[in-house]
Amino acid sequence: MPRPVRARRFVSPIVCAVLFAALPRSAHAQPPRSDRVYVSGALLGDIKRFSGDTTEPLLDGEALGGGLTIGTSLAPRWDLQVGVDVPRFSGTSRDRLVTLQKTTFTLQSVTRNQTLSVATLIRFRGVRRGRVQLGYLGGLSVVRLRRDVHTEAPDGTPGGLIPKPDSTVGYTAAPTVGIDAQIAVAEHVSLVPGLHATVFSLPDTSGLLLRPRLGLRWTF
Repeated sequence: MPRPVRARRFVSPIVCAVLFAALPRSAHAQPPRSDRVYVSGALLGDIKRFSGDTTEPLLDGEALGGGLTIGTSLAPRWDLQVGVDVPRFSGTSRDRLVTLQKTTFTLQSVTRNQTLSVATLIRFRGVRRGRVQLGYLGGLSVVRLRRDVHTEAPDGTPGGLIPKPDSTVGYTAAPTVGIDAQIAVAEHVSLVPGLHATVFSLPDTSGLLLRPRLGLRWTF
């Protein structure tokens, strides 16, 4: 299945939730009190697209993960929040043929990667419509990219033909923007669908992270 179709499976439900949240609600709905401190837990999708050879995208992939956010109100329309996103590893593989003394062995090179991030974001609250309030986010993320490479080989393959496993870790600061919708479901509880986008660059690669998410927020 083409990668754009897989990506839409993550993005489409979140986009629909945000658009639904933007619709006007009944004037009789009572908005919750102003937030002071909030904690959010979220289920997220991690959609990764990297620069390089598009015919052999070794690092591109999708995965599920979780996120935790702590925030506080700076002003009636402004919040400051810090969050950590921990997606699972995603992986790709490719076959490689190696011949030794007229015997051909099929080796499988497996590349797995994980993009953990910690984001500090400013959130601007839009005009509240009933129980719904859109938020617009911008700030900076620290991205940790871990890459693991190992080779799988059939039984009987000489050890000298199998490359040793390799692991690298890189860190970078990257701009992040996003949008979410806070939908009040109780006095202190809100449903928060959203989407974050991060563009990052490392010495040997660069990429884009798209993270649709669905969270639950508690306010104090």
